[in-house]
Amino acid sequence: MRKFAEKPPMIVVSGSCIDFNKERQKIMEFIGNLEWGIHSKSKCECSSNGKAMGWEFFNIYFDSEFVEKLLDVYPDIQKQDANMIEQKFVLWLEKQLKKTKLEYHLRLSDVPYEATQGFRLDPENYRDDSELEKLR
Repeated sequence: MRKFAEKPPMIVVSGSCIDFNKERQKIMEFIGNLEWGIHSKSKCECSSNGKAMGWEFFNIYFDSEFVEKLLDVYPDIQKQDANMIEQKFVLWLEKQLKKTKLEYHLRLSDVPYEATQGFRLDPENYRDDSELEKLR
């Protein structure tokens, strides 16, 4: 049975390493240093996602507010070569981990999106029969 987080939408970063049990402590310490740097606690979680071919896969869950605060303190995040801000954050995070001799293969796994119900704009308000006659 799959477990879904009962929290606000999270930015999910997936990664891989050799020994997750040993590396999890280092990852959480690194995130603790980020929290200390922005003077704010995060609701960050890090959990295993299984093993395959000698690798252990894991997910790190970041709350959006924490990432926004990091953006204010670390403007370098915006300079990363990616389209989405969440992707820029993952590239920046991977570089920061490498600086502390922690090398993981990270990638953006899930981004919270706003759910919409069909059209936001009513198309009937933007067309009438006279417009159709002009097109004929």
